Amino acid sequence: MNEYLKQYIELQKQFRETKGDQDSVRALYAFKEKLELLEDKQAKEVLVDVYDLLDFKKDAYELLCQIGNRSDKKTLKRLGTLKDYAENWGNHYALPKPKTPKEKQKEKERQSQLGMPTFRYHPNPLDTGAFEKSKEGVVCDCCGKITHIYYTAPFFSVENIEYLCPECIASGEAGRKYNGSFQDDFSLDDGVDDSEKLDELIHRTPGYSGWQQEYWRAHCGDYCAYLGKVGVREMRALGVLEEVLDDPMWDDEQKEMIRESVNGGHLQCYLFRCLHCGKHLVWMDFD
Repeated sequence: MNEYLKQYIELQKQFRETKGDQDSVRALYAFKEKLELLEDKQAKEVLVDVYDLLDFKKDAYELLCQIGNRSDKKTLKRLGTLKDYAENWGNHYALPKPKTPKEKQKEKERQSQLGMPTFRYHPNPLDTGAFEKSKEGVVCDCCGKITHIYYTAPFFSVENIEYLCPECIASGEAGRKYNGSFQDDFSLDDGVDDSEKLDELIHRTPGYSGWQQEYWRAHCGDYCAYLGKVGVREMRALGVLEEVLDDPMWDDEQKEMIRESVNGGHLQCYLFRCLHCGKHLVWMDFD
């Protein structure tokens, strides 16, 4: 057994035993990045396993295609399995690398450089997919200016709006001009009595795309920050699963469903964080 495989087995064991906590995921990412720099065939064989474990299915399939022995029946069987995942999933559901405080600060600086305004209730809308980038640029329907970042999540309006820039959302101009909203004001947690907070959420905050009706969580008398789509693996990696399960909204059966959720699966969880106490909550729905 080579040293790469020994190290992988140990990291895999740690990952399984901790059910994919932050430290085990960070360790796997560090190992992945180390292996990616090596040309050794044994290192590349182990890298396929690391990709597969972290759900980089497309990368695992493509690398195994390059280095795998196609005369070996086990290799051919694995290629067939990975091909299905690669074609249907790609790397879309890869387990995210938990960010350090330094990395989070760099992300804020990157968004600032891109000209992204700050959205209190949706702090990372590029990461969550609420916006997309356009190298050529598109024309914002609201202000008529060219923007290289445009909105792709729901906007509820009588008019059919194709492109909105971040500034027109943040200023509230898009909501005013088209008498539209980014979140249904009936699909919200109770407990927020401030009309200004409600106005900010539904008229000046990018929404998110759910399977069914999008719903926004609240805590400590305020609406929460939306962080993105997750399954149980992502929640464990972020270290928030127990917080999420400690929520009176869910009964025992629903908590078990959360424990079995898969990001991108038939039951999708959407993660929120309280702006005041930091507690994490989820909403979930079915496809």
